[in-house]
Amino acid sequence: MKENNKILQLIYVAWRERWTDSQWGINIKKVLPRGVSGDVYNLADCLMQQALIGSTANPLVLNYLKHSLCAHLVSHAAVLRCIAKYDKLERVYCITALLEFLASIVNGVTCRIKSEEAVLPSSVVHLVYWLLQIFARTVQHYELYGEISAEQSYMLDQTCVVIDRLSQQQFLLSMLYVGCHEELDICGRIRDKYATIKGSLTNSNFTLNAPQVEQQLQQLAFIEAKHLEMQTLNPPPTLEKISCCVQPLLAVEVLLNPCKDTSYYVAELQMLQRLKKYSNTRLFYEIIRAGFLTLSNVADTSPDTMWGAFMFFKMPHIIKQLHALQRIPGEQPPPADYIPELVEALELLIEDNLLLDFMDTKCSCNMIEFLLNDWTKQQLVNDVHVKKFASQREAASQLLKKCDNGQQTPSNINFIKRAEVPLSGVLKTLCTNKVQDMVNVLCQVPVGNSFELILSVATVEGRLKTFVSRLIQCNENSKPVPGELGKLCVIRSTLFDVSFLMLTSIVQTYGSDVVLSERGDSFFEKWVRECMVERNKLKNPRQILALCDDSIVDELLLSFSKPEAAQLKANNLSWQETCLNLPGVLHHVLIAWEQETLSSADVKSILDNIKRRLFSFSVCATSFLCAYMYSVKETELLKPLNMIQQFLAPLTSEELSSQENAKERLALSYQIIRKMQHDVHPAPSTKSRLMSHSPLVEQFREVWRTVVDAGHLPVRAAQSLESLLLAGGAAWLTTQLVEQLLACKYTRDMSRTMDVVFAVMHLDIEKTTEALLQYVVAPLILRRQGEDINEPQSLVLARLCVYCIISCLESRKGNGTSALTAMKKRSRSHDEEELAANAAKVRKVIGDGSDNSSDFTDTTTGAGLAALLGSTSTSELRTTPLTLREPLQTSVQHIFAVFLQFVSGDELSPKAVFVYQFISLLVECGGERVAPVLRLLPNGLVQQLLKVLVTDDIKVGLISRLYDLRIQAGRLSAVSDLCLWRNMQMARHSIHL
Repeated sequence: MKENNKILQLIYVAWRERWTDSQWGINIKKVLPRGVSGDVYNLADCLMQQALIGSTANPLVLNYLKHSLCAHLVSHAAVLRCIAKYDKLERVYCITALLEFLASIVNGVTCRIKSEEAVLPSSVVHLVYWLLQIFARTVQHYELYGEISAEQSYMLDQTCVVIDRLSQQQFLLSMLYVGCHEELDICGRIRDKYATIKGSLTNSNFTLNAPQVEQQLQQLAFIEAKHLEMQTLNPPPTLEKISCCVQPLLAVEVLLNPCKDTSYYVAELQMLQRLKKYSNTRLFYEIIRAGFLTLSNVADTSPDTMWGAFMFFKMPHIIKQLHALQRIPGEQPPPADYIPELVEALELLIEDNLLLDFMDTKCSCNMIEFLLNDWTKQQLVNDVHVKKFASQREAASQLLKKCDNGQQTPSNINFIKRAEVPLSGVLKTLCTNKVQDMVNVLCQVPVGNSFELILSVATVEGRLKTFVSRLIQCNENSKPVPGELGKLCVIRSTLFDVSFLMLTSIVQTYGSDVVLSERGDSFFEKWVRECMVERNKLKNPRQILALCDDSIVDELLLSFSKPEAAQLKANNLSWQETCLNLPGVLHHVLIAWEQETLSSADVKSILDNIKRRLFSFSVCATSFLCAYMYSVKETELLKPLNMIQQFLAPLTSEELSSQENAKERLALSYQIIRKMQHDVHPAPSTKSRLMSHSPLVEQFREVWRTVVDAGHLPVRAAQSLESLLLAGGAAWLTTQLVEQLLACKYTRDMSRTMDVVFAVMHLDIEKTTEALLQYVVAPLILRRQGEDINEPQSLVLARLCVYCIISCLESRKGNGTSALTAMKKRSRSHDEEELAANAAKVRKVIGDGSDNSSDFTDTTTGAGLAALLGSTSTSELRTTPLTLREPLQTSVQHIFAVFLQFVSGDELSPKAVFVYQFISLLVECGGERVAPVLRLLPNGLVQQLLKVLVTDDIKVGLISRLYDLRIQAGRLSAVSDLCLWRNMQMARHSIHL
């Protein structure tokens, strides 16, 4: 209080003696203790009170206040707070003097010490509220009386000047943005006051001298992060005429997850849409184009049927759901019979004549018309659009047909749509208890490629598990009835055989974890868990043998070695018991053959008898032999291999005619046996990537050349890259992909390559992201800075890192999901050539090969669209987690620690530029979704980056978005960084107060 009295006395003396500013500065420093701010003794408040005692302001005392401000005796925060506290708004001259004073200092507002930083945001918020009070009072006066005085008009003009200057000061806007998170009550009053001003202006038709001030008032009242400047590094979609991101990503996802429901793909595409800033029109165009591009490069095999089914059955639902999720509440509802954005997308697609010509030739039809005829039923387009687009393609299609001369073989695409009806018929038949009907229907399914078509349709429609469960129930119901003989017994055995073979083929294609329940108690599910050899899922032959009953094994040995005895005892054992005890029979035969107790002819006879009984028996026997081959030396593989080959020996026409529908069942059993054998011991002539003798790097380069030549990611290339991921590991494959990215010379090629690399990393996004952040980025930048890690390479690499983090962050996999687990449990659509990635060979390539992992859990549900849209019309199907999962959290912490080292020096380098690009892109692309990532930013990283990066790239918008402003620690960190930015800007540009 002693110093306060001295200050007041000094003010009286200064005013009475009319001191100059310099005299005031000299004498006030004698009163204030050395090194102590005048804020401690309320110097600004004392000066303000003395300046505003009368009806007009004292200009001399206001000059003393301004001099104190310039001499850093008081802080801007204290001065702004004192002005905002002045509540005698009826004193027009005092208010005008304060507004003029504000206009003179507002461009130089800053903070010098830590104690000021905590006060400034709140001071700015109160100041804005004070300005709006003045504005509202004046316009309300005009609304009531229809006029205002010249003094009031001048005061309003000065208010507009201050508001204009404040709105142009990004630093003050950022302080206001931070302060609004702290002063929630004052922020609410500001918005109420703005509503009052807007109402008065509307009612009174008052014309402002500054027309832009109303918009500026709205900006101040509803300040958001978008009002703060931020340099954008992510290229706008308008610069990207041709996208290379949607097709590769869908190629990978359909390869890995064809069984996923619509919401899974919608969430993935929403993530991509946010990253690329695509409109719905552009996104729909890219989705359809991606389907055509992929179909144009696949043969008429399972990938072809899968992609065709995806286009016809899954894609319409994806488009429909994406459209519904983007609707804004209250907007005019779209037309009921078509989606406008989809029509616009088709207009873009129709211009791609080369692609459509190729598809018309491949499918021997007008592909656009063929596709849209089906989409009219789902109200995606209407008949008018179909006729319009079909007519635009009619001339080209007719010309292509003439050039073809009828030599083109029909594509599977022409039959995919027809497969929906047989699938429904099969499912309906399996619900009945009519054994003969079930046999008749199921035996027709494996004919030709009908089985693949039906599986593809069932997969993309989400009916695969229903199909499997009904097949399992059918298999259970086919158990032999005691005392049943003759034709009924044969029909039941055929039903058991065909259902068992179909189920085994499905498990081989998709994996038991995808199509079977974990605790299923049916015979088939138990047999798969305990006896069936799957890709990358070994079985211990000793444990299989432990399940056998010695008495049953002896009985089977007798029946298979003596066919006449088999006929007498055919009904003593069920088919299920035979399947479970066949390993014991094979083991005895193997031992006897090795000890030469049995001759080769005897062994052949026994194996032929096994195969003749039921074709599923040969599958069960092969499964044990494959498990046995895993456990023996290479020199002991010959005899079990010969036994498997014997199961693949063709039957005579008499043997085939002796059983009903034997040909189809036999062909399916051959396919299953070949796959099992191929997993364990691929033939030397097999053209499999993993079994190639060339180094992995050469194999990768060969695959990548096909990607570059095609201009997109063919399904075969995606399969090969997945095999290379298994063989070389995530770190190796990620390194190779990044090397290809950095090898590009032109920005356009870099962007396209980055899109493909980003999609390929989704083969295991968590592992590849971990490898990218922990093992690839830092060594590359340290080793090669100044070479090719410079502009624009560093920007593209930073974008890839950010895209991967965001995708990994939004991934809906369960915690701790690893690459190998996901590959084991996801849906499969590989053909035989790509099934060579057996565990034994992989271990030889990558060493230990152990990659412990927890179970893959998919939280996707098949909820209806209405449920998805329950909360908001712009619903997101993936929510941001509050915390990061492993290994993402450790990887982000690691890269941030590396960044801290990158900016620890005092000079600008490519390393520091990369850190800025990484953080800026993370904020720009991720928005609020990357909050869990930003929480891991080390203390001091941003401030050190500000000191090193002497350019004007860092803006207040970036700094304000880095912290969680809802908590005090986040606000303090943001204000500290903003004040450092402000002081550096003022020093750099020599701003005079």
